Order: sequence, then structure tokens, then C-alpha cells
Amino acid sequence: MDISKIVLITGATGSVGRVISSTMAETRSRLVLTGRSQGPLEELAAKLDPLGDRILPFSADLTGEADVKRLIDAISTRWSGVDILLNIAGGWSGGVSLGEMSEEDWVSALDMNLRSAFLINRAVIPYMVRRGWGRIVNFASKAAESPSPKQAGYNVAKAGIIALTASIAADYRRKGIAANAIMPSIIDTPNNRKQMPEADFSRWVTPAELAELVLFLCSEQGGSLNGASIPIYGRV
Repeated sequence: MDISKIVLITGATGSVGRVISSTMAETRSRLVLTGRSQGPLEELAAKLDPLGDRILPFSADLTGEADVKRLIDAISTRWSGVDILLNIAGGWSGGVSLGEMSEEDWVSALDMNLRSAFLINRAVIPYMVRRGWGRIVNFASKAAESPSPKQAGYNVAKAGIIALTASIAADYRRKGIAANAIMPSIIDTPNNRKQMPEADFSRWVTPAELAELVLFLCSEQGGSLNGASIPIYGRV
């Protein structure tokens, strides 16, 4: 991928985010890494780019419009915009059936996954439109199409990300922007192994496999795929 590309990676310090950030760093693109805590972001940036000229670590709460604006302003000051958005940020929530779910838990699930996706996608699109080129990859989940029990808020939020991504493709496909969603099943991360120690980890999707798919979607060839929701289920 061309070194001139500017890539914004949300959720960069998570298990998946770290692998994808490392993969994107190998392309020699310029990276903006964002997450909730500045310390881990700076540590990751120093590991990936010891010279510090190709990576901007910037902490932000993507559920808040003001923080998203701060992030975009910082990117604009440093590099003038965003060419590629890899939106990994989000998180699982659940544990109770819908009838027992509090309104607070419902709102939290949608804020963490869908509101944050709306705000960051909306923020980067004007830059892509002006340049006539852009790639957006939003992380959804298998749960969007095959909802699991006791996680209604998460299921609905991830289904919303699929609809949001398809809407972006419908609005901007003639503007040079390709937007696609990835739907992983269980991802092979340390936390998931800890939560499900008896599972067959070899059946799960690895972060490296997700990174390879992301690389293709960000490429020139990947631009022909637009508005898709791509299942990557491993052997679950």
C-alpha cells in the first residue's frame, strides 16, 4: 500500500487492534492509533515506529462527539485527513435476557459499538470525499446475523454497524469510497481463551487472518467490494 495513505485505527491497543496495527505499519503507511488510554498507545507506537515520524497515538472516547472532533482536528493538523478507517473499537456486553436488561445496559451497548461507529465514520467521510478516494472497514460480528442469547444490546448494535456500513456504501460509492463490514465469530485472543478454557482454539478466527482480510479491503483491488458484510467464522 502507498506510503502516502493515512490510516486511522480505532481500538488499536486491543488484541485484534495490535495485530492489525502491526500489519499496517509494515505497509509503510502513516498510522493514527486511538483508544481510551494514552500510555498503551504511546508504547505501541514506539514499538511499531521507533523514529516516531509515521505514527500518531491519540487517546479519545469515541462515544463522545467532542473527543472525536479533537481526534480529527489532531489528524488534520498533522497530516490533513484520513484515507483509510479501520474501526475495530467496541466491546461485548450481555449476561441477561432482554426482559431483565436495564435501560442503562442497553444504551451502554449501543453507545460502545454503534454510536462510536456513527461518530467516527461521519467524521472521516468529508476528507475522503474531497480526495475522491477512501476505504472504510467496520468490525461487526457474527452475532449481527446469528444473535446469541443474553446479549440483545450487543446483537442489535452489531446489526446496526452492518446497516450503517451499507448506508455509507450507498451514499458514497460514486465518490470513490468503499465501505465494508467484517463479521468475525469468536476471535482467538488471550481474553477469549481465558473465558472459554475448554474450547478448541484451533477453530477460532485469528487476528492475523483478520489482518489479511483488512489489507485486501484497503487495497485498490478491494475497492470493487463495497457495502458487503463479510463472514469470517473460522470453523465455529
